[in-house]
Amino acid sequence: MKDGGESKDQQLTVALRVRPINETELVEGATIIAHKVNEQMVVLMDPMEDPDDILRANRSREKSYVFDVAFDYTATQETVYRLTTKGLIEGVISGYNATVFAYGPTGCGKTYTMLGTDREPGIYIRTLNDLFKAIEETSDDMEYEVSMCYMEIYNEMIRDLLNPSLGFLDLREDSKGIIQVAGITEVSTINAKEIMQLLMKGNKQRTQEPTAANKTSSRSHAILQVTVRQKSRVKNITQEVRVGRLFMIDLAGSERASQTQNRGQRMKEGAHINRSLLALGNCINALSERGGNKYVNYRDSKLTRLLKDSLGGNSRTVMIAHISPASSAFEESRNTLSYADRAKNIKTRVKRNLLNVSYHIAQYTSIIADLRNEIHRLKEKIDEQGLMQMRTEKSDIRNIQAEVQLHTLPYDRYEMDQLREQLIRAFREQMDIRRQLMELESNHMEIQMETSRHFLIIADWEQEKNRRIRKWRDELRRESYVKEDSEKDSDTGDDQSDIVEPPEVTLARENIYALVGDQSRLRRQKVIIKV
Repeated sequence: MKDGGESKDQQLTVALRVRPINETELVEGATIIAHKVNEQMVVLMDPMEDPDDILRANRSREKSYVFDVAFDYTATQETVYRLTTKGLIEGVISGYNATVFAYGPTGCGKTYTMLGTDREPGIYIRTLNDLFKAIEETSDDMEYEVSMCYMEIYNEMIRDLLNPSLGFLDLREDSKGIIQVAGITEVSTINAKEIMQLLMKGNKQRTQEPTAANKTSSRSHAILQVTVRQKSRVKNITQEVRVGRLFMIDLAGSERASQTQNRGQRMKEGAHINRSLLALGNCINALSERGGNKYVNYRDSKLTRLLKDSLGGNSRTVMIAHISPASSAFEESRNTLSYADRAKNIKTRVKRNLLNVSYHIAQYTSIIADLRNEIHRLKEKIDEQGLMQMRTEKSDIRNIQAEVQLHTLPYDRYEMDQLREQLIRAFREQMDIRRQLMELESNHMEIQMETSRHFLIIADWEQEKNRRIRKWRDELRRESYVKEDSEKDSDTGDDQSDIVEPPEVTLARENIYALVGDQSRLRRQKVIIKV
């Protein structure tokens, strides 16, 4: 993998979504304390404030927060998706990494935003739909491979949601510093329907249990990773592959045991959830420091290790914070808003992921076969278009003939026959030009293949020649050490002339010269035909 051009700093995008107040909170006597002021600002009021308390008159805990975008209970799933995530898709298919994660206390609508319902799908479904649409629009020029894996972190253990029978999996860090989940199931597909079915299958495996605070509380962090590999359909000696990764994460919510009334296993789960979210909060605090020199401890939890690139590495990242508007959730809402406000200061370094693949001569037969398949595909496409054009033009000829018969009754038969012959002759000339152009395109593609093959022969010879020169230099240097001849000249300026170029390389150079001439001739013919 190599750097695809200069990397650039990018601010982490932070959005806030305030869910509607629910019936339970209203029954408990809670009031609304979180108010959206405009498209970016939210005000959180302190429910314990007494307007008649003179001593605390200047110590109000009411505070306003400004984010990249703010949503209240009126925002639709489509609006949230469009303003937070949709803009990441073009980057992902072009080789950039992106992350979207939902953050906030339990019962504030994180899973609704990410997964949604059958009637109101969330970010997962909408993103995958638009991703495959974008791939389909550019699939004529580019070839794509899409793969996905789906996992959850439950009690600090990683579980494969597509294949739970694998048990708990370990994290590994490769030589490039990229965190990988060892043994995770990665399913390749270019079918949107198939990937949706896999997503639904994984969602059924996710750990959910009711608590006093949330009847469908997610007891784990769910992470969906989609990898898109893009390469040109035109094969060459070296091929550039763009690899983009999209992470979509539904975090479990932070919770207080007194609020959730958890006991036993539920309390243990809550402790693990809070521990990993505390580690995430510590990372956010460290990364948001203005100096940027503070040590960031990603190793405190498996969640932060997986989010290392998303928070401080190579990724365009969107954080969607969620809060309840109820006065009973004031402390949780204030903490969430504080962390989200700090996250605005985080910067990631974004760069395109490019993989350069060089083919050896032994693989060239495969490349030639791929090129021939591509020529065959293009010819079929041209034939289809030609048939459609023929049908249209035949229909046009009949219409013209009918018009002529209708409006030229006074004219004699001879003039009508002449007109018909002219139309047919023009149509045949047009089809002949189309056939010539198609043959020229085919010849041009074959010349390109031949030219690439000869270039490869020359490149292999140049590599062999350099290897021999290096060997000759090493032997000369060893002889000079043995003889202790200080006057021996180790300059190898003349050593290249001793290496005779093989006849096939000389022939390849001559063929390239001839093929370049053929290409120029074909281009001139093409211009003449089109004129």
